[in-house]
Amino acid sequence: MLKDDAGNGMIGVSGHSMGGYSSEYAVIFDEIDAATNGYRKIAAALPVGADFRYIYGFDDPYSFFGPRSAGVIAAHWDQFFYDNSADPVGSVIYKDYTEDEVGLKFLGRDDEGTAKAGVYYTMDGGQRVIYTPDETHPQQTWSLKTGADTIEFFEEAFEYQFNLYDLGDLEDHGITTGKTGQTWWLKEGFTLIGLLALVGMMFAGFALLIKLPVFNMTKKDEETDAVTEETDVEPQTTGSAKGLKFLIIMVATLLGAYFLPYFMDRMELTPLADFMYYVIGAAGFVTLAVWIMAIVKDNGMVKKARRVTTGALLIVFVALAYRWLLTHTDIITDVVYWSAPSVNTIVYWAMSAGLLLLLIVFTTTPMFTAGEGNDENTYGLKASAGQIIAGFLVALVLAFSLILLVGIVEWVFLTDFRFYTYAIKIFNSQQFGAALKYMPLLFIYFFAAGVAIFVNTRKIKGWLGDLLAAFLLAAPVVLFLIYQYFTLYKTGVAAFPGFSLSGILAMGLVPTLVIAGIILRRFAMKTGHIWAGVFFTTVFFTLITLANTCVYQLTLG
Repeated sequence: MLKDDAGNGMIGVSGHSMGGYSSEYAVIFDEIDAATNGYRKIAAALPVGADFRYIYGFDDPYSFFGPRSAGVIAAHWDQFFYDNSADPVGSVIYKDYTEDEVGLKFLGRDDEGTAKAGVYYTMDGGQRVIYTPDETHPQQTWSLKTGADTIEFFEEAFEYQFNLYDLGDLEDHGITTGKTGQTWWLKEGFTLIGLLALVGMMFAGFALLIKLPVFNMTKKDEETDAVTEETDVEPQTTGSAKGLKFLIIMVATLLGAYFLPYFMDRMELTPLADFMYYVIGAAGFVTLAVWIMAIVKDNGMVKKARRVTTGALLIVFVALAYRWLLTHTDIITDVVYWSAPSVNTIVYWAMSAGLLLLLIVFTTTPMFTAGEGNDENTYGLKASAGQIIAGFLVALVLAFSLILLVGIVEWVFLTDFRFYTYAIKIFNSQQFGAALKYMPLLFIYFFAAGVAIFVNTRKIKGWLGDLLAAFLLAAPVVLFLIYQYFTLYKTGVAAFPGFSLSGILAMGLVPTLVIAGIILRRFAMKTGHIWAGVFFTTVFFTLITLANTCVYQLTLG
């Protein structure tokens, strides 16, 4: 807003996505008010990532801008808007708003049928312009190009409005123009440093807490302190076994990437659900075969047959639970109880991906642990009741201590710990209440992740184990995103053109999964079991997820 010495102002509005729609509605209502009070409060408007065709209640919203200066930043690769195709295949495609019917009407160029991006046109005594950067919808919130276009627009717009009302030039009011340098990225850099420091405090805080009375019960016994980063135990696997294990990890990663859009958008999952019958049948066949061998040979295989039976029953239980989940895609959709719609998408993916991961681990791990003794803590589940309770308490204290620190920093310094839109920030009471409902569901994913990471990294030393842990969780998402957007940029149509909001949510999962993977490994190394890490990641990441999204307060009736 520009103000003169007397306090008289000239208002410009802008916003991104829903904020863009708010700025468009602000102009419409200002124009309606001007019909009765005789003056316009808003002189310039630049909605970003907001399409006029989705302004409800007004058939021609672009006609309300009158003599104002107005522009739109409409990215070519916007995942939602500006689709001008006659037969749309989905919203994740290449768009050009200057060739779109609605865009041309906004510019006053619908009769000519052509327009150029970045060129100012005159309509109803005002200015009109459309910028079309090569960006996606979320990319516009941190783009230097969009930032420069915004600065240039408002300089041009206010200059035009000053001349329109004979108010002189911007320089006459002490305003320097012609610079598009931006400093917001410096704040992003410092908040990134804070974010990384906060993540580092998770490990330091955990190491400190488990040394304190009560909390130190979560650690493994000194006598069985065999699985640490400095362990002398070497994997007793052959080259072929290592190759097979690598192959299984790659297949699991590809399956996770393949099914990600199906899980997040709850597409047709019946084939996968029906495949669970084959899994159950295979588990039963193997169990029967082992028992027959044990009875026929009677050479001590009965003990092994019992172990196989236990494992088979576990696989059958997971397969049945998974089949139920895949055939009930309508769960977690009631926004009155599950009041964060975007989180509902993530939760269904998390449960589906988690059970798939668990099924793969329980099915394949016995191939590599057949020679281990019964006391081997293969899955990281072996812990006393005291250790599990202590792990839960450590997780709660660590999570809420970090959140308290975040709250104090936000209160004192008016900032949080973030990079781009990924932020660790404080939550309100409604978000906290919603988080409590989602925690049991997300626990399924972090439990499966904890088991998979423990199985695959417990005998790997140093940072290589951390890298594998992060890979196991984040690689399926990263692989899908590469495929999705490579196809989009190469052909103009994404591999899954209807995968719009879910694709953006998937991007936000990557840093969480990387951090969570390392936490699950490091905490398990300290304790010898997965429980403390699973409890902490469930509590902490559920809370920060709800703190970064919209939670509705709806009631029945």
